[in-house]
Amino acid sequence: MQHAEGQQESQRPSIDARAAAKACALVSIAFVAAYGLANRLTSLRSDIGQGVFDWERAIPFVEWTIVPYLSICLFFAASFFVGSGRAELERHVARLLLVLTLSIACYAAFPLRFMFERPETSGAVGPMFELLKAVDLPYNRAPSLHISVLVILWTRFAPRLNGAWRLGLHLWFAAIGASVLTTYQHHVIDIPAGLAVATFSLAATAGPRLAWLQRLQNLRLPALARAFAGRG
Repeated sequence: MQHAEGQQESQRPSIDARAAAKACALVSIAFVAAYGLANRLTSLRSDIGQGVFDWERAIPFVEWTIVPYLSICLFFAASFFVGSGRAELERHVARLLLVLTLSIACYAAFPLRFMFERPETSGAVGPMFELLKAVDLPYNRAPSLHISVLVILWTRFAPRLNGAWRLGLHLWFAAIGASVLTTYQHHVIDIPAGLAVATFSLAATAGPRLAWLQRLQNLRLPALARAFAGRG
């Protein structure tokens, strides 16, 4: 019995570290370039909306939550190196590219600006907020790409953990989700919008590989996913 299980384990496709590293680099570049360009283009527009409720001013600014907020970058990079096989890596890349594509389209169609002034920060978290300020602008609101990517990462890591490790992941990822509000990066409506984009992306890439490839055929994402995963 144990021999059979060990044999099945050895037959599972292994992670191609080189392909994972290439995918990580290319997808990261795509995110930085597309997100940054969308932010800059929105800043030049005059038809920018607000999309904020008055009661949101009661949401506190909690400066230490910048730590879980920025930690998503580490999970993003690590996500390319978990899982098994090239097909699973391609699916992960396709999901990330799909949430990026849908989010950028929404930013262009419904430009919004974050409306609150962020308090001054100091101490250990001060440089983190300065970094965030240097690379981001108060646009690219809804859907929250942070939330969409968080959901994709959640489905990537959670099935591979058990017990205390899985509980720890859930708690930390919940903190990341809450941090988009407490770091004054997003307003409330951005969160369900981000969840909707992530849900659609997961549904569009669910099932057998051929099925989700066909669903994404019109977006040309399969070719991009293969190229980004090391087959291009």
